[in-house]
Amino acid sequence: MLPLLTLLSCLTLAAQNGAALRVEPAEISKVIRVDNIDEDFEDVSTVVVTNNSGRTIQLLRENVVRESPRSWSYTALDRASRTTPYVVSADDRQQGRQISLRPGESATFFVVLRPEGIAGTGTTELRFSDLTFPGTTLASASISTTVARQDSQTDPPGSTEAATTVRLYPNPATDRFFVETPRSVRLGRVEVTNTLGRRIKSFSGESGADGFDIATLPDGLYLISIFDDSGRKLRTLRLLHRRFGA
Repeated sequence: MLPLLTLLSCLTLAAQNGAALRVEPAEISKVIRVDNIDEDFEDVSTVVVTNNSGRTIQLLRENVVRESPRSWSYTALDRASRTTPYVVSADDRQQGRQISLRPGESATFFVVLRPEGIAGTGTTELRFSDLTFPGTTLASASISTTVARQDSQTDPPGSTEAATTVRLYPNPATDRFFVETPRSVRLGRVEVTNTLGRRIKSFSGESGADGFDIATLPDGLYLISIFDDSGRKLRTLRLLHRRFGA
């Protein structure tokens, strides 16, 4: 009888965890149009998971690709958002890495899509579980992305980003970085965001000969959002800042 009661107790706690774990946003759908889908093109989506329960959750993630062109690859990067800045390490790239998430604490996940030069549509799902209850999905986030060429005859419905061939260099950066856009695009502003989703710096206009100064920022990974002069977001790219170039 005791083992049965223990099992029922565990199942009850597992069911409660589903409501206790908040995922924002739970669904992401985007259409990105690019001039040239080269091998360096990538798209970054951000998901924040918050523990609303009264106990610590040993959070595990699983990245499940629902559908996509064969060449596409998805990478999920994570780090507890209480710690900043985000620093990429071998452990951060490991699929299913465990995070100890205390009550009220959040973790930020970056899902990086690399289509490897191929247009198409793909969907991946981040599933979150508790090491205490293996095999039980507490919550999930679905990310659907369409990558289309800018010169396509028909615009996909629901297009949310006017993306173009934009790149950052150097990357990693030591004290400043530059943004390269096609001649037909006028740069409006550049925003630097940390892993908590907070805007750290904002620059207006072109970078010029001096670039965008980030020398005072701690080492780590930042998201760089690039807008044209009409306010449309062109791209969000990852930039690794290493002040000593190590």
